[in-house]
Amino acid sequence: MYHNRVKMNGDERCFYMITNRITGGSFVLGDVEKEKLRQLLFAGQERLSYRVWDYVVMDNHYHAVIEIPKPSEMTHDSLVAKWQRYHRLPNPFDPGNDVLEGFRTKIHDISLVVSNFQQRFTQWFNKRQNRWGRLFGGRFDSVIVDENGALAKMMAYITLNPVRAGIVADPAEYRWCGYAERVVKGQLQEDEAVLSRLIGRELGLPEVELNGSTALLQTRVWDRFRTYLVGHTADRTGIDRRLVADVLNQDHKALTLGWSQRLMLKVRFATKGIAVGSELFVEDVLNKHGPALKYKRAHRAQESRGWDQIFSLKKHRVWVE
Repeated sequence: MYHNRVKMNGDERCFYMITNRITGGSFVLGDVEKEKLRQLLFAGQERLSYRVWDYVVMDNHYHAVIEIPKPSEMTHDSLVAKWQRYHRLPNPFDPGNDVLEGFRTKIHDISLVVSNFQQRFTQWFNKRQNRWGRLFGGRFDSVIVDENGALAKMMAYITLNPVRAGIVADPAEYRWCGYAERVVKGQLQEDEAVLSRLIGRELGLPEVELNGSTALLQTRVWDRFRTYLVGHTADRTGIDRRLVADVLNQDHKALTLGWSQRLMLKVRFATKGIAVGSELFVEDVLNKHGPALKYKRAHRAQESRGWDQIFSLKKHRVWVE
């Protein structure tokens, strides 16, 4: 059964965490398939208006944190260039303001962003496997993420997927995730200054560092993020706790692994919560999009049982210890 979801509208920046799974949960994504899905996810940035700030591709599903920028921030020349790429036109051609403004709205839609790369991947996969029909199980899940206090939490959830699955102890060793790319390349996108400041503020870096050198800030942010992962590591059968501590805990602090009994709650909260962030943020989303959600009963922001002061629109079920 599909859950309710909303999309931000108007002239505002929005961060989403998106998720989708192969039909039937089949484990069909090998190394080649994972790399192709990653390539198509990033390639779409040239034609549409979005930025991939984090991702992970597993054997039967993927997650990504995607930013949709303010539509008004795109210049006329950039809009024309994307229109040409989208329509595969070899020569410069300006279709006129009416066409371009409709296109501006279209390429800032998260539904088009996701369907575009999923459809391209499905076509590639079906041709390669000599199959036909749907590849992904259904409509993708999307959660609106509060950029002022929830981004690092969502990115930690994404980053630790291969750790929770028992594939690696250090997510830097998993090839198909944004964290590993940042470890190797130093960055995932060419300009990470805005994201670094948002993440740095959430992780408690002082303002003097947030406003200092961009290169130094990025180093401090991802060093702090690595330590932050320790406190979010899942306790799961097959993972050696001592190995996790040795690999991730650079400061030799006590490793807290009280996550396992709340793991499924977090998964549901993070992937189907409609909106995730501060209570004020979630209530604002509810006020703006209440009619679209078609709730039959009164709703309010629900606090996560796993993350302090983080709320969602999806109520947790009672967890029996």
